[in-house]
Amino acid sequence: MAVSIREQRIHQRMRVNWRVEYTGTSGEGSLVHESSKLQDYSPSGACFLTMSDVCVGMQLTLHISLPVRMARPLVLKGEVVRVDETADVGRMFKEAAVRWLQAARKPGLVEKLDARATSTVGH
Repeated sequence: MAVSIREQRIHQRMRVNWRVEYTGTSGEGSLVHESSKLQDYSPSGACFLTMSDVCVGMQLTLHISLPVRMARPLVLKGEVVRVDETADVGRMFKEAAVRWLQAARKPGLVEKLDARATSTVGH
């Protein structure tokens, strides 16, 4: 029986299946770099799958590839606020949640993401 995680975001999550590459430094100082799938996002954060040893408090730089033709991926910085090691039935993946760092957010960015996500839902 899976244990559900209590919803902690104040904004509604938008379910997505976008490619994300992220980098950060672990507590031991080793580099973490992985490519994975972004599962959802909101104006306050996002959730993605990981096989890396990410931990709460790590700061990550995420390169998000939107499903539309763009020259470059969207680059955001976030802090890991939750890691769920029971998210995957096979226990190969963990689910990690990040909170966007305020200094890294650009005004209007979330509105652009919402517009792109809505326009690609039917595709």
